[in-house]
Parts: sequence; structure tokens; C-alpha cells
Amino acid sequence: MPSTLGTPQGQASSESPGRKAAGAVATIDPRWFQIAFVGCFLAFGALAKDFALTGAQVLGALSASLLTQAFWLRRLGLPAQGVAPYLSAVITAIGISVLVRAESLWVHPLLAAVACSSKFLIRAGTGAQRSHVFNPANLAAFLAFALVPGAWLSPGQWGSETLLALWLVALGAWVTRCVGRLDISLSFLLAWGGLLAARLWWLETEAALAVSIWWHQFSTGSLLLFAFFMISDPMTTPRTRSLRVAYAVLVAVAAFVWQFVLYKPHGLIVMLLVFSPLVPLLNLWWPGARPLWRPTGGTSPPHPPSVVPGL
Repeated sequence: MPSTLGTPQGQASSESPGRKAAGAVATIDPRWFQIAFVGCFLAFGALAKDFALTGAQVLGALSASLLTQAFWLRRLGLPAQGVAPYLSAVITAIGISVLVRAESLWVHPLLAAVACSSKFLIRAGTGAQRSHVFNPANLAAFLAFALVPGAWLSPGQWGSETLLALWLVALGAWVTRCVGRLDISLSFLLAWGGLLAARLWWLETEAALAVSIWWHQFSTGSLLLFAFFMISDPMTTPRTRSLRVAYAVLVAVAAFVWQFVLYKPHGLIVMLLVFSPLVPLLNLWWPGARPLWRPTGGTSPPHPPSVVPGL
């Protein structure tokens, strides 16, 4: 029998283990990895170290998110087969659970319902450019500290353990790469890290102390969550790379001024909310391909943008 070495079949056979593994991963909806990403924050940060969060609050947020998503899908007659239409709702619920603390049980379900509803009700753009305006978890976090009584944000409960920070960065980078938004995450982190370093230089902080302070400020769980989960949301970011980079720097500079010049809290949450309505205008003036959550190596065509407004 003639050898198949050097033929396409033989080459495929010799490369099949790695290629098959890569292909299997590529067919998984990236939102599953995003759920794992934010789930790490919830499991190892909020639930393990922050006793102000209860399991009932997490369950309330998750239940409200799923029920709200199901309501709007049914109300608008959108496809709701399988688990895919509900993955974004799970991500929103976990994000709210990680960020928000409250004295009562009704706050988390309320915020989850409002956040998920905003994807269907607060929309901008036309045709293929139409999408929701606000990142749902970011909107919920803003409402928690600005409007909801008995609620506040808990941005630093994870500490700054180096190994955990590096693990979350690596996982977050992989997730954002899957949805084509690694550029905005890295641009934001570079801008924010540079601004923090410039502030310490301006204050003439001694070198060893400056490095310690900088790392403590830069490696917090809240910053990594913001960079790889909020500002990188493919549905609420500019659709061209140059604009995403500029947008990331704009949010970083504005948040830095808010927090370190005006001495007001939660600069990242506030400024992302403030500048989110700018994104639909940027996408209108400089249109790009609409991002769709779908298996990154799949062959099935995505749903038309008009039938997946809340995903």
C-alpha cells in the first residue's frame, strides 16, 4: 500500500491531534469562557472573601436575569431555542453579583432585571449597526451607587494577589481575543497603567514604594474585570480598531481625571457610562462589521442582526 506521507491526507493525519483540539475549542461560544472568567471573580473573590454578599443575592440576580431575558425574547418574538440566547443574561447576573453589595435581597434582582431590559429598550443605530447602548453590568453598577438606596459597589475585595491577577489577565485576554476585542482591553490597560505611573512620578514617590503602589492599584480584580469584561463588550464598542484604541484611551483619561483630579469615586464605571452613547455615533460615521456572538470556528451562518437585539 502506498504511503500517504507527504499527501494532504497524511499531513492531516499527522497534525490531527492538535488541530482537532484547536477546532473543538474554536466551535465553543466565547460567552462560555466569559462566564468562566467572571465566575472566577465570583467564586474566588466575592464569595470567598466578601461576607457582604450572600448566595441568595447571587441566586436572585441570576433568576431575574434569566426571567427578564425570557420575557423580552417572547415579547419580541425572537428565537429562544437552546441555551445560547441566555448566556449574556448569565454573564450580566454574575457581573452584578461581583460588583454590587446591598443591605437587602431585592436590590440584586431589580438591578439584573433593569440591566437585561436595557439591552432591548435602550438601543441606537440602524440596520446592521443597531445594538444596545450600555454594557448591562456597567449600567447596573452605576445605578447601584448613584440611585438605589442601601446599595454600594465593592471594587477591591479580591486584593492584589499576583498569581490570581496574572491568571485572570490571561483568561480575560483569551476571551477578548475570541470576540476580536483584545485591542481595546490592552489599549485601556496601557493607558491606565501609564497614567498611574505618571501620577506617582509627579508626586515624586520613592522608586521602591512607587512600584509597590502602582502594582497594588493596577492588579485589582475590579480593574481586570473592567478591562476584560466591560469596556471590551463587543456590542458596545466601536467597530473599527483605530476607534476602539482611541475610545479606550478616552475612557482611561476621563476616569483618571474624575478619580485622581476631582477626587470622586468609581471613575471607570462613571466614564464608561458617560461615553457609551458616543459609540453608536462612531459606528454610524465609521461603520464596521457588526460583531455577533457565535462559535468562532463554526460554519453555520449567524442570525441576521435584526433578530438578535438582546444578545
